[in-house]
Amino acid sequence: IITILKEEGIFERTLIIFTSDNGGLLGVTNNEPLRSGKGFPYEGGIRVPLIMRWPGKLPAGQESSQVCATFDLTRSILNLTKGKAPNRQLEGIDIVQHLVERKPNIPRTLFWRGKRGERTWSAVRDGNLKFVRKTEGRTEEWLFDLSKDLAEETDLLLQQPKEGARLKALLNGWEEDIVPVR
Repeated sequence: IITILKEEGIFERTLIIFTSDNGGLLGVTNNEPLRSGKGFPYEGGIRVPLIMRWPGKLPAGQESSQVCATFDLTRSILNLTKGKAPNRQLEGIDIVQHLVERKPNIPRTLFWRGKRGERTWSAVRDGNLKFVRKTEGRTEEWLFDLSKDLAEETDLLLQQPKEGARLKALLNGWEEDIVPVR
């Protein structure tokens, strides 16, 4: 791709984005140290690389720990192309401009929900805390601190009940606003 962009004389003004929409498929990939994979709201299913190259705009080797989601790329690309959003409000921040301007990290609250048959997984991440819920006949819930437990092995619900309740309320509020696809 880079060779063709250079041959066409547009490499220096082209933003290249490499990412994925979900983590690797279990049994085929190794997502360690992250837990689980595609189809699950654990980090192994949702944390993916985001690599961008834009000569003259993004410094080579720059790293960021800014929490983002693929819907941030929609906002970024629309802004870069001066495109118009459909007749609905878009979620997301302009992550490209955020990196170009080298802005400090901003706090984000992100939500996930996935339904497969009778099983529904949902989660909310607020700062370093992440609340995960699985409903399949009965409901199971967990709370993790990603700053200390990236593998999501230690459930903190009993040790931090107020934080668990706070994140659960955030997730419940979000789910009331989102109409599930059937």
